[in-house]
Amino acid sequence: MTTRERRVRCPICADEFTWPDDPTVWTYKEADDSYEHFDISGLPRVKQDDLVRNGYRQCPNPSGDASVHYLPATYADYSDPLVIGLVGAPASGKTHLLTAMIRQAYLNGLASYGISVAALDFRRHVHFREQYVKTFERGGALPGTSTGVTEAADILLLRGTTGERPVVFFDVSGEDLQSTDVRNRSARFLLGVNAVIFVHAPEDPLETGQSAEASENRAFDLAIERLRARQVPVAIAVSKSDRLRYVPPADRWLHRGDERVLSAARIHAESADVYAYLHHRGSAASLRPFEAFPRCTLHFASASGGEGFPVDPDEPEVKFFPHGFRPTRVLEPLVSILAMTGVIPGTEAEKVGRP
Repeated sequence: MTTRERRVRCPICADEFTWPDDPTVWTYKEADDSYEHFDISGLPRVKQDDLVRNGYRQCPNPSGDASVHYLPATYADYSDPLVIGLVGAPASGKTHLLTAMIRQAYLNGLASYGISVAALDFRRHVHFREQYVKTFERGGALPGTSTGVTEAADILLLRGTTGERPVVFFDVSGEDLQSTDVRNRSARFLLGVNAVIFVHAPEDPLETGQSAEASENRAFDLAIERLRARQVPVAIAVSKSDRLRYVPPADRWLHRGDERVLSAARIHAESADVYAYLHHRGSAASLRPFEAFPRCTLHFASASGGEGFPVDPDEPEVKFFPHGFRPTRVLEPLVSILAMTGVIPGTEAEKVGRP
């Protein structure tokens, strides 16, 4: 339980409120998909702690402009949460990249940086794993993010040398990110983010017969204008980079695989190569985050590590990966974000994303 008054901004509705300090929690009941509110003050301490760790608090939503939603009851027990949003056009590969990123983080992919990963919201993480990670591991195509989604995709707890910090990930549909409706609730998460990963997907000339990128990225443009005054750290990820595995300069970085040591010079070198690639392709719109924010890194990443091919013509969504299923460099954008937000500390981290 919290022992002092603390102001918290809800990542879902973007309202700020005083975190309650009372002996009650909400628990989720799977049987009827509902929440039950009850007083735990009469229980032994060990049971109280267990219910708090697995329970929820209902956000009061002072503005009254969102449906009922809940946050983990321990959300305010740690350092200020890091809220990361993924921004990209429809079919940019945001969901695949996020799924691979969270999967690799859970497979101790951040251990070399002194960070371990656990779920903060167990129910949300189990849902994410069942609906996305397991489907992904089987080679199945992930569904595009539905429009109108306002909830976080997953909420993790990162433990490192600087302590414990919740990390909230938002993956909102490209259609919602492109909406110019100022009251669009799905894009409201941008009001509370501390960092953004902009996701750009290269065109596939074999499929489109084209070699130039689209000159407009409305999802990027609208997000930049909403965030410009706050100057949050950002990363640009070129997703589906396995399509570029024989194309310089992407080939050099993909062949390196995942990194294990933080190096600002190396991140700067990759950023320069990604910038040169996007500039050469005429993707000026996808480079705008680099121009708009003072701390920005750029990365090549592949969620699967290679192209998948349908196993059965009657089930095209189930794919076979002849070269194996190997997410490649999907953690690099996240590592840069963690360095730029202080989760990974040190003088090297302070240099990441700077000119």
